[in-house]
Amino acid sequence: MEALICDIEHYAIHDGPGIRTVVFLKGCPLRCLWCSNPETQRGKNQLYYSDVDCISCGRCILSCEDEALILVDGKLKIDHKKCTTCGECIKSCPTSSLKFVAENMTAQEVFEEVYKDEIFYRQSLGGVTVSGGEVLMNADFVIELLTMCKENYISTAVETSGYGEIEKLKELSKVTDTFLFDIKHTNSQSHKELTGVPNEVILNNLKELSRLNKQIIIRIPLIPGLNDDKENISKTIKIAKENNINEIHILPYHTLGMDKYKRLQKEYKLKDLDKRDLGYIETLKAMVEEENIKCIIGG
Repeated sequence: MEALICDIEHYAIHDGPGIRTVVFLKGCPLRCLWCSNPETQRGKNQLYYSDVDCISCGRCILSCEDEALILVDGKLKIDHKKCTTCGECIKSCPTSSLKFVAENMTAQEVFEEVYKDEIFYRQSLGGVTVSGGEVLMNADFVIELLTMCKENYISTAVETSGYGEIEKLKELSKVTDTFLFDIKHTNSQSHKELTGVPNEVILNNLKELSRLNKQIIIRIPLIPGLNDDKENISKTIKIAKENNINEIHILPYHTLGMDKYKRLQKEYKLKDLDKRDLGYIETLKAMVEEENIKCIIGG
C-alpha cells in the first residue's frame, strides 16, 4: 500500500518511550487552530513555497498548464484549488523555491527507512511512532507498516486524535503497543469551535480502546485561554480515571509551525496568543498527580 509521507523524523524522544522514529502521514479530518503541522491536513499533496529563495523569474508560471501560479508584488501566489501537483513548476524552478509537501511511499519503503534506526530502538527500548495528520485516515497503510515492525520485534506507537472509525481503531490496536491519544477539549461544542469537529466520537473511541487493555497516554495540547482552564483539566482527569488511564502528558503551546503556514501561504490564526508561564503549567501538573496519575510536561 502507498500513502503520502510528509516526514520521517529520526531520534525523537517525545513521541513514546525511548528513542523513536516518527512517521508523519498526510490527511486529517480536524482543523485545530493551533496545528503545528498544517502541511499534514489536506489528503492531497501540496506545494511548499520559499519566498526567500525565489528570484521571481516566472519560469514556474510558464510551465504551469493549470494556471495555478501568478506573481503578486514580486512574490509567487499559489492557487491550491487549481494546482494538480503535476510537478512541472518544481522542475522549472532554478532556485528550488518550490517543492512538494509530501512523498508517495509504500509501507515497505517506509519500513526500510525506519529499520535503519533499529539499533537505537534496542538500546533505548524505543521504536516506531506513526503520527499525522490522523492515522485513522490511513489505517490500512499504518496496519501494514506496523505489522512489519512487530514481525521484526520493534515497539510500535500511534499518535491519534481518536476521530475515525472504531473498527479501524480496534484493528490498529492489534499491532500497536502504545496509543498517544489527544484530548483537546472535554466540551463538545468548544471542541468543535477549536478543531472543526465535536468530540463524542473521540470520547466513545477512547472508551472502546481502553477496554482492549492497551497502553494509552492522554495528551493535552495546552492552548492559553482556549482549553487550559482548571475545569477542563479536571474533566480530562476524570476521563482518564473512567478509562483506567494512568498517564497524562501536557503539551505546552508553541509556535514552531508558523513558518510552515508561510510556506503554504495560509493564515496562522493564533499568532497573537501569549504562552502560559511554567508556574501555571506546574499547577496543572500537580492537579493531575494529586489523582495518582503520572504527568509529564512536554512528553
